[in-house]
Amino acid sequence: MMIRILWGISLFVCFGFTTKVEAQEKYEISENNTNLIEELSSAEPANSAYINSTIDMYYEVPSENDSSEDFNSFLNSVLVELKNYDNNQDEKLENQLEFAEENVDLSLDSNLPRTSRALVATPYDIALGAYAAGIKLVEGIGHWQTANYMRRAIVPANRVNSAYTPATYYNTNDTWAKMVDSEDLMRSYYGRLKAEAFRGGRASGFFAGSHTFTSGHLLTALRGVSYTVSYKRQANGNYFTTVKVTDIFDFAWEPNGYSNNFAVGFGNNYCYAMQSRGYIKPYKIEIVRSMSR
Repeated sequence: MMIRILWGISLFVCFGFTTKVEAQEKYEISENNTNLIEELSSAEPANSAYINSTIDMYYEVPSENDSSEDFNSFLNSVLVELKNYDNNQDEKLENQLEFAEENVDLSLDSNLPRTSRALVATPYDIALGAYAAGIKLVEGIGHWQTANYMRRAIVPANRVNSAYTPATYYNTNDTWAKMVDSEDLMRSYYGRLKAEAFRGGRASGFFAGSHTFTSGHLLTALRGVSYTVSYKRQANGNYFTTVKVTDIFDFAWEPNGYSNNFAVGFGNNYCYAMQSRGYIKPYKIEIVRSMSR
């Protein structure tokens, strides 16, 4: 019932009452899919946006050619793919958390930049002040989301050397989501979308992949990401797509990065040093974007 209310709120705003009710009656969600939706939405908040957008593909413009069985078969395939995708991302995070914890170094490391060596040797409150200065430098060049990610990584003083992990940072259909799902990332998946959907004529589908950003704000904030895409042909011939992008915020292996940009390099080195001390930790980043094209 709670899930139906959640979908109802978003769908009543966007679509006419009759169309929505007819679509809900025609495409009733199976019990198996309902259970999967509850499981995935509880695991990651961003999954609710991704799943709702996938369901909206059918609810937006109901088609006479689609049956409830077609809808539930497609939805189930997307949910199973999403579950496998999330399991892989969770495993990546666990591996990077283990690596970071195993490599906490309380001694001075001659391989670190001088500023970072000094930071590693300082108490938490002093280190955090220096880290905040690094964040301001990154913000100063316009990389505001990188700065947000740096803040989220901070481990509270009373949770240092504990099992604490920062919560997932997620964005849905906002300015940052549009920046991430832009030409750079689209080039990575649009070829397959075009081959399957626009040229291949598939009415619906899904696939996963990976991409590495090479410059600018997207590089400093995300670098290499994983993504999963679902799509559905609409009555007007356009395709409605939903993309979920995932990355792990982690600096355990990147000392002396971004040497061509002082502000970003300075922030990167402080992230590395803070993680070496255990004052920041890796965590998961998720972005969801839906659009018609």
